[in-house]
Amino acid sequence: MRRRLITTGVLLGGLALAVAACGSGDPQVQARQAGDTTATTAEPTTTTAAPATTAAPATTAAPATTAAPAGPPCTVEALTAALTATFPKPSGVVKVQNCVNGWATSSDTKGYNPPTFTLYQAQGDHWVAVNRSAGALCAGHGVPKEIAPLIGCDT
Repeated sequence: MRRRLITTGVLLGGLALAVAACGSGDPQVQARQAGDTTATTAEPTTTTAAPATTAAPATTAAPATTAAPAGPPCTVEALTAALTATFPKPSGVVKVQNCVNGWATSSDTKGYNPPTFTLYQAQGDHWVAVNRSAGALCAGHGVPKEIAPLIGCDT
C-alpha cells in the first residue's frame, strides 16, 4: 500500500510539473503546434525608456614626460672606436663592463697581463674615451658619485 502511494505521488508530481512547464497564466503567451495558422492579438506592451545617462567628465591626461635623449649604443664596436680614436690600439680583447647615464667602462685584457680599463663619456651620438688606466680610473674626470660604482669605478 505504501509503495502504491509513493508511486502515485511521484507520477502526480511529475504530471503537475509537466503541466506547469507547458502552460502559462499569461494571456499573451499561447502554445502552438506546427501548421497552426490562427492569429492572436496581444495587448500592447508599454515600456519606459531608461533615463539618459550623462557622460563621464573628461579627464586630463598626464603631461608627457620628456625622456632623456638616447645615448650612443653601448657596444664593443662603439667603445673600441672611441678607444682607438684617443689612445693607441688596444693590445688585447676589449670587453664592455657597463654603461650608465652617459658613462661607460671597458676592460682590455691580453693573456695573463693585468687588464687596462678605459673610461668613456657620451657626447651626442658617440663615445669619447676620457681616461685609460689600471687603477683610479674615474678620479678627477667628473663621474657622478652615484654612477661611479655602477660602472665599476672606485669612489
